[in-house]
Amino acid sequence: MNIQEMKATISKFRRADLSVIKDEKLRAKGQKLQGKEKGFTLLELLVVITLIAILATGALIAYEDVGEAAEAASAGNAAATIDRAIRTYRAVENVYPNQWDNLVEEGGSEMFFSAPAMRTFLAAWQAPVSGDTEHEVLQEMFEESGIEELQTLNTGSNFTTAVANNPAPNRFHNESTGDAFEAEIEEGEFPSHLAVVPNDQCPTGILTNDYPTAAFDTSVSVSGNNLQNRYGDALEGDECHMMIALGFGGDAAASTTFSNVAVAQSPTYVRNTGDEDTSVNPETNYSRYIGLFQAGQYGDADGDPNGVGAAWSWNDTLRLIAIVSTDGKNIDELVSEAQQ
Repeated sequence: MNIQEMKATISKFRRADLSVIKDEKLRAKGQKLQGKEKGFTLLELLVVITLIAILATGALIAYEDVGEAAEAASAGNAAATIDRAIRTYRAVENVYPNQWDNLVEEGGSEMFFSAPAMRTFLAAWQAPVSGDTEHEVLQEMFEESGIEELQTLNTGSNFTTAVANNPAPNRFHNESTGDAFEAEIEEGEFPSHLAVVPNDQCPTGILTNDYPTAAFDTSVSVSGNNLQNRYGDALEGDECHMMIALGFGGDAAASTTFSNVAVAQSPTYVRNTGDEDTSVNPETNYSRYIGLFQAGQYGDADGDPNGVGAAWSWNDTLRLIAIVSTDGKNIDELVSEAQQ
């Protein structure tokens, strides 16, 4: 440190607010030094430098959460905007945008491109095949909802960010990548698996393939339908609902281009926590926002899945319950994070 830097440091010290220093003796010493007009001794200089270091540390502590809060605020705004845009499109066009992303690989039950957090609220359900009653019901429901094509990845897709010229995970589902295809629902095709929000209130042996009662991450507690109920209060904790999760990718937004209420874009969700279990990195993870759709309910007239005469009651169309981030947070949760 040269003489000019020392003078600048001392000048900065004399203007500093020392009220943030909690130690009374140290604060009093600093204030005494601030009022000293002559030069400092070497010992006093060391004290000054120490006090400046304390002030700098206090500033860092005050601002260390600003980045995360900004991310959460941006995410909350994006989720609310895309939610309104999709519902407006549905109100005007009477259908949802087409070409959503199927979050489970074709022929398998994995999401190789997902962030770990995405596995805490989703599970894979093996969809019924042609000839099963549920297959016809779901196929017609998707068509009536305007979702006639699902962007799907082939099993064992060899996408990896380590390979040159491969697309970012958010573009995996685009056909131009060469390893994705459209499941043409309007032509009788249907994906082999769908991503769903698990529900432990659904009985086994009722559907052609049992509805999942646990998430990909089996350490997550699924009790009293807590995962579905957090996204919609109408989905009571003791009820069995089928909730399908679809990614709102670039092709879904593009499918609205020629509408009077076109959805401008498909926003990306970024989460930098420094922890690979909770971070969402668009360079390595799928990071589009996800639509949660209720497709039907199993139960009696009161919605009790264990009641007399309980059966599946299917919707005519999919019902959008919520738009959530890739790690499963709804708009309220994202906004709350931004205020912390």
